[in-house]
Amino acid sequence: AAGEPLLDFAETDVVTLEVRRDGETLAFEKDDAGNWQMTRPDQDPVEPGAIAFLLDQLSTATSQPPVTITPDQQADFGFDAPVGQVDLELADGTTHTVVLGGSAFSGSDLYVLVDPAEVPLPEDARETTVYVMPQNLANGVNRPLEEWKIAQDPAPEPTEESLDPEAAEPEAAAPDEEAEPRDSTDTDTAPETPEDADGEAAEPEATESAQ
Repeated sequence: AAGEPLLDFAETDVVTLEVRRDGETLAFEKDDAGNWQMTRPDQDPVEPGAIAFLLDQLSTATSQPPVTITPDQQADFGFDAPVGQVDLELADGTTHTVVLGGSAFSGSDLYVLVDPAEVPLPEDARETTVYVMPQNLANGVNRPLEEWKIAQDPAPEPTEESLDPEAAEPEAAAPDEEAEPRDSTDTDTAPETPEDADGEAAEPEATESAQ
């Protein structure tokens, strides 16, 4: 019925989680300390909020009453080509599979199957119950890969000193060359003015003009 949780479980009881979407599979499991780790496609610590968001959506109340379909109707609900699938295992060994189909008529919800025997539904399958869930479930499944991982601080960019250690060492100052002493004999002296015997400067003789 509408308003009931899609799955009834406690987040702390989930021990493994697998997300399939658009040809990609992401796998997660809890370590001995209870922390989530990604095991596929990479080996990385997981952002706890990403796991918590998805598990919360799986236990969120349904938006509308469920409907029943037959195999020949599954294409109308998007189950001939599902857009995603979530598999989880609880600590007691219980497993669940949730398959995401197409968007509901409102556009704000989507159709999902819970624990189907096979998808797409085989032609001889009996009537199957389809649940209507908020689109946030699809958002949790389609989260970009890097957002599942704990953000790492970027490595510092190399500096000129780290690339060339010699550049960081200051050059030794060249010793000051000792100034050579100035020879007093080299001091320029002004030319002496010719003086007469009395010490007075000799007056130049007048030149007679040509007659």
